[in-house]
Parts: sequence; structure tokens; C-alpha cells
Amino acid sequence: MAEPEKLLETVTSHYTAARGFLARLSAFTARVTFKIPKGATPGETIDELGRRAGLNEEERLTLHVLVRTKPGVAFFDEKIQSINRAAFHRSAFALNAATQLLFVDMAAQFYVSLPMLKIALVVANLLLTAVAHFEMRALVRALIAGPNALPPKRRFFNMFPNPDYNRAVKRSSRHYARSAWKEKSLYRPAYFINAASIFIGAQFIVPPERIIFPFGFILAKVTGLFTTLVMIFDIWRGVRAGEDARVAREREIAVYRDLDI
Repeated sequence: MAEPEKLLETVTSHYTAARGFLARLSAFTARVTFKIPKGATPGETIDELGRRAGLNEEERLTLHVLVRTKPGVAFFDEKIQSINRAAFHRSAFALNAATQLLFVDMAAQFYVSLPMLKIALVVANLLLTAVAHFEMRALVRALIAGPNALPPKRRFFNMFPNPDYNRAVKRSSRHYARSAWKEKSLYRPAYFINAASIFIGAQFIVPPERIIFPFGFILAKVTGLFTTLVMIFDIWRGVRAGEDARVAREREIAVYRDLDI
């Protein structure tokens, strides 16, 4: 009877350790990616956003007032999704910059000297990290500012159309147009370029053959596993960026349906 009890105790301890590791990994990923988890109520989500974005009491109160109405809740949820997406892009391109710096050497694969190509790929990823960071901050400010109120559709006792209304509607669609362009023309090609360059030039900054056995062998295997995972991640994010661009374009078109024609 002792053996089954020991086996059960061992399995339980391993399960507890694995569960604790996954919980810590999830918490670390949430901190690194700035992901704002959706709470049971909008108030919980606001509190989480306040902790991560450093909102003051006045800004939190503004958001609490915003989510009291159904259109305000829809606006709030949409902005939170956009903030999380921009924060994920920021972390993804920071990861790609580190990968390009430490684990990619296309010059060694082609037996040529191309140090500027490596620098260009690292710098390009850092620039995309900055673009995503500033987009995220702009989205937080837009969330706090709230939805823009549209002027009346018609004026002079509803006898004449109001040109200001259509101009306001068109202004409200610009964010979706910019988002669609970034996802399709900026982020999506960047992910695929990163995946291709990692596939071609995956190699640690120090060649494993120069390291004594078995450390060189272990390093080569770890490097191969890491770069493969990053490459798969980039392909997945490139596909998702195309889907995000399609959704943003659909939202832009939906805004134009409100025009008074």
C-alpha cells in the first residue's frame, strides 16, 4: 500500500509545482505584455488599468462615469482591446530585437560580412517597439477623453443637413484607418520578415562549435528550440495582424454608414 501512496504523493507534488510554475509564468507574461485582464465588472478592469497605466483618481472617476452607459461600455471594451493589442506588439517586437541581436547571424550563414544588416534588423524592431508603445499611450489618452459627441444631423428645424455632422463622423473613422494601415502595412510584413530572417540565420552570437563539449551541444539545441518558437510566434502574429487589419477596416466602414447622405 505504501507504493501507491508514494506514487500519488509524487504526482500531486509534481502537479502542484507545475501549476505554480504556470501561474508564475502567466503573471510574468501579463506584466511584460501589459495585458489588462477583463474583470467581472468594468470597475475591476478600470482598477487594473489604473495600476498598470498609473492613472490618477480623477482619470479613474472619469472612466467609472463612462461605463455607466451602454455605449460607454462598448467604447471602453473596444479601447481596452486595442490597448492590449498595441502592448502585445510592443513586447513582440522587443523580443524580436533581442532575438535578432543574440540569436540571428545571416552573415555567417552566407559566409559574407553583413554587420549592417544585423544592426538594421535590430534597430527596425526597436523602432516598431517605440511605434507600438506610443500607440498604446495614445489609446489610453483617447480612452480617458471618451467618445466624441456628434453634432446634430440636421439644423434649422431639420430642414437642412449639418455639414459638421459628416465631418465629425469622418474624423471618428481615422483611428480605424490608421490601425488597419499599421496592422497590414507595418506590423504584418515585419513579423514575416523576422520569421524569414530567423529561419535563415538562426545562430547564437557565439558559435557553439567554439564552446567546449557538452556546453556547445546544449547551447546549439537550446538556441534551435528558442529560435524555432520565436519563428512560429512571428508567423502566427503575422497572420493575426492581417485579421486585425480586416476587423479595423470593417469598423471604419461601419462608421461611414452613419453619414447623413
